[in-house]
Amino acid sequence: MRIVTGAVLPRLRKRLLVGLCSLLLSLPALGQGFSLNPPGTCTLGRGGTGVAQPCADGSAVALNPAGLALINRLAVSSGATLYLSRGSFTDDYTEQETRLKEQPVLVPHLFAATQAAPDLTVGFGAYMPYGLELQWPRTFEGSFVSYRTRMQTTYLQPTLAYRLSDRVMVGAGPVLAVSTVALWQQLDLSQQEALPGVPFAALGIPVGTSFANVKMESDEAYGLGGHVGMLIQVTEQFRIGLRYLSAIKLNYSGTIRFSPLSTGIIIPATVELSGQTIPAGTPLDVVLASLGAYDRLTDQEAETELTMPAQFAAGFSWQATPELTLLFDYQWTGWSAFNKFTIETEGGGSIERIQDYRNTHTLRTGLLFQASPILEVRLGYTYAQGAAPSKTVTPLLPDANRNLIMLGTGWRLGRGVVLDLAYQYVRQDDRRGRVVDPAPGTEPTPALNSGLYQIGAHVASVTVSVSL
Repeated sequence: MRIVTGAVLPRLRKRLLVGLCSLLLSLPALGQGFSLNPPGTCTLGRGGTGVAQPCADGSAVALNPAGLALINRLAVSSGATLYLSRGSFTDDYTEQETRLKEQPVLVPHLFAATQAAPDLTVGFGAYMPYGLELQWPRTFEGSFVSYRTRMQTTYLQPTLAYRLSDRVMVGAGPVLAVSTVALWQQLDLSQQEALPGVPFAALGIPVGTSFANVKMESDEAYGLGGHVGMLIQVTEQFRIGLRYLSAIKLNYSGTIRFSPLSTGIIIPATVELSGQTIPAGTPLDVVLASLGAYDRLTDQEAETELTMPAQFAAGFSWQATPELTLLFDYQWTGWSAFNKFTIETEGGGSIERIQDYRNTHTLRTGLLFQASPILEVRLGYTYAQGAAPSKTVTPLLPDANRNLIMLGTGWRLGRGVVLDLAYQYVRQDDRRGRVVDPAPGTEPTPALNSGLYQIGAHVASVTVSVSL
């Protein structure tokens, strides 16, 4: 084993920063797979549908602002949705399976609406359209790309809805987005540059040698957007709905923090370093510390800009019988906004990477059955396209097309009080992906994909609604 001198450490630090920029540039991968269900338990149980016929719990704020015009009294609802992701990665060559840690995540929501005038309704919603957390074991081979990802983006939306006529309703409201992101990654010593063009691997350091842990955590980022909608009552039984949610730009600033890790490597043979003898049996960590390698892993500030994508949705509802209603929604999401990103670092450097996300289409169907005056049964199905191309399927988010099956009920507990319950099963298509990043300054390719990601989830939700 050869040991390098302290003269290479400034280059090592530069190499680390480039790698960290690559980590930060992977933030767009949080996109489609972290796009949560349309908020509200009632909506979840009916397959996420509601553009043409939102639930009467105030969640029209998020589903179609014009739907608030259907509310003629005070309505308040509060609840939460529990997400439990499950999955694994199977390596092509070793056939070793690494399982995703099952990390339940609770996402709350709150809606309120009241009729302010005969034709005017006001409302407010606090909901999370983007969020969740994925966590792999730190021993996972993909931990050098990411072993934990956490994102929370909450929308706060005051809304006004107005009846233009008995058949036409409109609604609109500004949206304040509040977002934070945190990412965890290990650094591989073998991949760091020891000499110009010579990685530590060429000096005998094994591939997959962890020597530092990295956490990037952002401060709260804020952005403004808007949400508009329209409802048209075509007949007594048939209604059409449209809505548009604008893109929202978020400027993130945060800190990159380093934590040294023991490599666990013992130098097998005596070596000479700058005229000094390092005996066999000396821990590599001691040598790196004496060269100041860990001292140079200082915290860094970084900034980036992301855009939450625009959405357009259209749908219809048809009351086939007094007890049975059918719903259908189509949604377009502008994920192509994630095509290229730039990171600015504290030292004044910058780096950009191509992501090439594609716009997606989502189809939702729902069925409502009024089983009795106090019980409504709901069924639903959703097909959602994945946004990431094959070259950007990573541990950060193994994105793919998804099929979602939902079941829900609405139970009237008493006058004006409703308990909503819902369950959703998520079956995501298997997707080949990678566990390594491309070389700095190069774009990823599907040739880096080395295994199969299999992801699914169970979702449960409960809401209590009060109408006065």
